[in-house]
Amino acid sequence: MNSPQTLIIGAGAAGLSAACFCSGPALILEQMESPGRKLLATGGGRCNLTHDCSPKEMARNFGRNARFVAPAIHHFPPSQIRAFFAAAGVPTIVQPDGCVFPESQRAHDPLLALVQEAKSNGAGIKTGVTVERLLAAPGGNDLRRIVCVKTSAGDFYPQRVILAAGGLSYPRLGSDGSGLRMLRELGLIIEPPLPALAALKTVESWPAEMAGTVLKNAALTLRDEHNHKHQCAGEILFTHEGISALPALNLAGEISALLARRAGRPVAVELNLKRTRSMEQWLALFHGWRTNTGGRALHNLLAGELPRALAQHLCRDVGLMDCAVARAAKKNLQELATLLTACPLHIRATDGWEKAMLTRGGLAVQELNPHTLACHSISNLYCAGEVVDVDGPCGGYNLTWAFASAALAAADPGSGG
Repeated sequence: MNSPQTLIIGAGAAGLSAACFCSGPALILEQMESPGRKLLATGGGRCNLTHDCSPKEMARNFGRNARFVAPAIHHFPPSQIRAFFAAAGVPTIVQPDGCVFPESQRAHDPLLALVQEAKSNGAGIKTGVTVERLLAAPGGNDLRRIVCVKTSAGDFYPQRVILAAGGLSYPRLGSDGSGLRMLRELGLIIEPPLPALAALKTVESWPAEMAGTVLKNAALTLRDEHNHKHQCAGEILFTHEGISALPALNLAGEISALLARRAGRPVAVELNLKRTRSMEQWLALFHGWRTNTGGRALHNLLAGELPRALAQHLCRDVGLMDCAVARAAKKNLQELATLLTACPLHIRATDGWEKAMLTRGGLAVQELNPHTLACHSISNLYCAGEVVDVDGPCGGYNLTWAFASAALAAADPGSGG
């Protein structure tokens, strides 16, 4: 089958999904020894398949590329993704936060369903095959077309190619950037790949002293060079190198981009330690303590609101450690309230590719037709999933893009000519 109608490069979520929806014979080439390695690791091994929201809301969560992803999301929205897996024997459940998981809570089940559905649709899967190069030649209408795909298993001559080779995140699971290299060799624009959905490393050393401490209801705010505000709320986990958990992960891509533009100079963020309480409310609470429990140490009272180690650090930072609350100067209490609502941190780096869950960057979206995901300049080349410069937050958004972009790329019949 060295002349398949559709050759799919990559057997991850996007590649397998594309094979499920191709209208003619398809062949998937995968360099790993088994398909879907990265899919098995998503959602902590439970596989957060999508998010329970409307197509419009789903697209909006992709921020800078919301307009680009909208056609794919509307083509294969979250409701249809759930229906697809239910029909394939994988019923899903919705968590209170809207995240959708397999009812079994096992990533193996949707992977097996995708493999079986792809094979039922007539697709073949060849593993342990490295794709080395895409050869293009002049085609009709002043466009080029892929005429040969050179691999470790020989040359292939497909009618069309769907590139779903992933980005650079989790290289041990198969994403090594080879797809981006091949696209760059074709002369296409590649936005610099950067780690996203990754923990943040701070200049400040004090978060390491809190390693393992969790703030249940925090918020992290980033202001970019245009003073645009990016904010994400949720749990914050202090680590040996900085901070992690949802707000940190979701801002990591934007912070990576800022670090790159600033030549590595640290990026400032603000941490709200308890987002349900304003500065005025903190000051009112302090006033109540002064009135009713004036003899107690401030750090002990604050430990009733925050983890004790953090309460002690904050009081020490503003000169109020071991200070009775009634003796605390109003200026110091104002400083404390400021720290509680906008504690400054400076991010020096994100976790690298070995730990980042997603790639920001990749094939520039202007290279693709958003309604088909066909390449504008190469008539029979389509791209889907993480190889495209599309990155969303945690919560099933990025797998939704993988499934939806693959379904849209597979659906276009006008690529073989």
